[in-house]
Amino acid sequence: MPGPACIIDLTGTIILANQKFKDILKIPLEQESFSFNILTFDSPFRDLSQDITEVGTGTYKSTHKNILFHSDDDLVHCYRIAITSFLDEKQETLIFISGCDITAEYYLSTEQNRINTLHGLIREIISSHLLDMHPEEQIQQIMSRVGAVMKVQYSSYLEIDQISPPQSIQERFLWSHRYGFLIGTDMDELRNDPQFLSIMSELKSHQPIIFRKQQTTGFIQKLLEERESGSLVMVPLMRDSYLTGILIFWDAAEERRWIQVELTTLMVLAGIIETRFSRRQIEGTLAKSEQKFQSLIDQIGDMYFMTDKSGYLIKVSSSMVKNLGYQSVENLQGTSLENVVHPPEFWPIFLSDIISSEGVKDYEIQLITRDQKIIYSSISCRLIYDDDGMLQGIEGVIRDISRRKQYGDLLSDIEWKLEQAQRIARMGVWSYDNHLERFRVSPEVFSLLGIPPDRNDVVIDDFISRTYPNDTDKFLHYFPLAVKQGIEFDFEFRISLEEEKFKYLRIKGKPLIKKGIVQGSFGILQDTTERKDVENHLMKYATELEKKTIELDEMRTQLLDMNRDLDYRVRKRTVQIEDLLKQKDEFIQIIGHDLKTPLTPLVAILPYIRKKVTDPELCELLDNTIEDVSTIRKLVTTILDLAQMNSLYMISDIQKIHIREMIDQIVSDNAYLIHQKSLKITNNIPDEYQVLMSPMHFETILGNLIGNAIKYSFINGNVTIDATDLGDSVMLSIKDEGIGIEPEHISRVFEEFYRADNSRHERGSHGLGLAIAKRVAEIYHGIITVESAGAGKGSMFHLHLKKNPDTFLKKREGLIQTIIQKQGEENGRA
Repeated sequence: MPGPACIIDLTGTIILANQKFKDILKIPLEQESFSFNILTFDSPFRDLSQDITEVGTGTYKSTHKNILFHSDDDLVHCYRIAITSFLDEKQETLIFISGCDITAEYYLSTEQNRINTLHGLIREIISSHLLDMHPEEQIQQIMSRVGAVMKVQYSSYLEIDQISPPQSIQERFLWSHRYGFLIGTDMDELRNDPQFLSIMSELKSHQPIIFRKQQTTGFIQKLLEERESGSLVMVPLMRDSYLTGILIFWDAAEERRWIQVELTTLMVLAGIIETRFSRRQIEGTLAKSEQKFQSLIDQIGDMYFMTDKSGYLIKVSSSMVKNLGYQSVENLQGTSLENVVHPPEFWPIFLSDIISSEGVKDYEIQLITRDQKIIYSSISCRLIYDDDGMLQGIEGVIRDISRRKQYGDLLSDIEWKLEQAQRIARMGVWSYDNHLERFRVSPEVFSLLGIPPDRNDVVIDDFISRTYPNDTDKFLHYFPLAVKQGIEFDFEFRISLEEEKFKYLRIKGKPLIKKGIVQGSFGILQDTTERKDVENHLMKYATELEKKTIELDEMRTQLLDMNRDLDYRVRKRTVQIEDLLKQKDEFIQIIGHDLKTPLTPLVAILPYIRKKVTDPELCELLDNTIEDVSTIRKLVTTILDLAQMNSLYMISDIQKIHIREMIDQIVSDNAYLIHQKSLKITNNIPDEYQVLMSPMHFETILGNLIGNAIKYSFINGNVTIDATDLGDSVMLSIKDEGIGIEPEHISRVFEEFYRADNSRHERGSHGLGLAIAKRVAEIYHGIITVESAGAGKGSMFHLHLKKNPDTFLKKREGLIQTIIQKQGEENGRA
């Protein structure tokens, strides 16, 4: 027999078998066939156990069944197996098995069913427009249905962007035969997978690719292992020359047989899906383009419209709704275009012009708004037809030209006013054409040249014939040459009048150049006769003015001489006055010092004697004496302060001052008040610190600052005196813990006669001390500043003094010495 055949007993042990049967069971030639049982677990005939039992027991006389076998070439074959029973010579029941190869018939039937189902799905997609609405949901359903028909493990859809190499790869949909819809795997690794990049190039040839596990590498092999798949087929989705997606079908069997008809059907399906995607994308692009068009129309303010063939508006822009005064697009749609054109009797004319010319461009019409206002407009529109050539309606754009209309009217008014202004200014406008050798002029030019206004044009002979004889050569020299060479010109000439009179005309022009070629010239012609008369009068007045100017210069020279003499006299008197003031101030200083010198020991000794005396009468006399001495000392101090206010400019007795020694002396002068208040005075100034200045001025500054610190300190308080070497200057700091200064008074404490508060008034202050100290410091280019945290928190004064201020003082002394020297010279000459 050509097919497999064998005889077995009821247990399944082979008694006799032909070679074909042995090949199927892969029984070695040297092995005895009857020792082999066909019903073992690894036998392809194990599924016949029930059928053999039923035939052996007589339930059925015979039966048949299809069984699949794997051949040596890894192909699957299908055999139809017939099973019958018979009795041998021992009357024992045996089973005869025979088979027929029906592989072709089996596959043809199975594949045809799958292909028919796929064709039905394609027809359903096309007829029902499944992908037109919600394409992402529909493609997911299609992938699941195709996967079920193909009887594969998984079906998936990879979405790829349109740039190669891909910027992103995403498994958008994944369907499992066992689990249904799943979340797709992250496919970013495919972007750099060499095998996948090669696959993409092959897929762009519009051909599907089949891969078996043993052929794969990299990430694709990893996916096959994770999904326990043996093979897969990739079907490309192409748009133009770009790969936009891949349909992938995963099968568990590595030897899965993918027939060409099946692959072709899948390619057709992929093409339909991509076509629907492209169509939807194009529709989306068109919708966006229409939105952009509408937005652009709205932005520029134009009104877009479309009517049906009856003239009713079916599409309008928001700008048209707004301009015509309607509330919404819906309110305006359905309105006849005839109802918005004004006046109504103009509509037939307008419609006739559109039909006769298949449209109009920049056609001026008037529109009427909902509140009966008129809009001057310019319309450009066309007739629209369908694919069969049937009229569908009118489409166009309307532009509001109301403002342009206003500007046009305004321009006409301006032109009229300009013409009147030219007439008043006696000025005309002209242009000259080189080719025609003629002028085009405004009406005023005719009047200026005395040409009859009924003339249409002017030629150059009209100028020459009227030019004053002496200016003819001038005109012929300037005008033709300037016009020919294309240069600017501006000159005056005269034209003859009656009775040997003439008037002046000014002609000014610029070249008229088009595309680099001089076409002519244009400019103005102005009557300047009155200006010339004014200029002549001005020249006459200018001559007279020049004479007066010379006279004035002579008088100014005399005044300057007188001023110099007066200035000298004033300077001389100033020196004399300053000398007298200096003598007065020196006298006051001497008197004050002589008065103050004997008072100082009295101020210090009398309180001490007062403590030692016990006689009441004598104590009363000492108290009165102490009070009188204090009063006299205050009066002397006030006199010296007032004198210093007027003599601060005087600088004398400049010498080196040991700062610590001078401050100790000032502290000693205030010993009584320090003792009375139980104050602690700390002098932290190093012995070597020195400055150059007048001792009197130093005592004036520091005496005020230290005296104030002592005067305004609380009982048992501290006064600290520090110094810092700053290179070319020294900064002295006097800090107390006394009554302090409010922030609002700090900026004014150096003003003359200013006292910060009532607490300071009670201590006999005249408000001059700090002002004098500040002015004295400024003579030496010094600076005094103060800081205080407020009332009751003490104060700190900072004094910056230059170590060697000679360079500043010499400038002031030099001025005085110069005046004195000059005065001496004058006295010598006298």
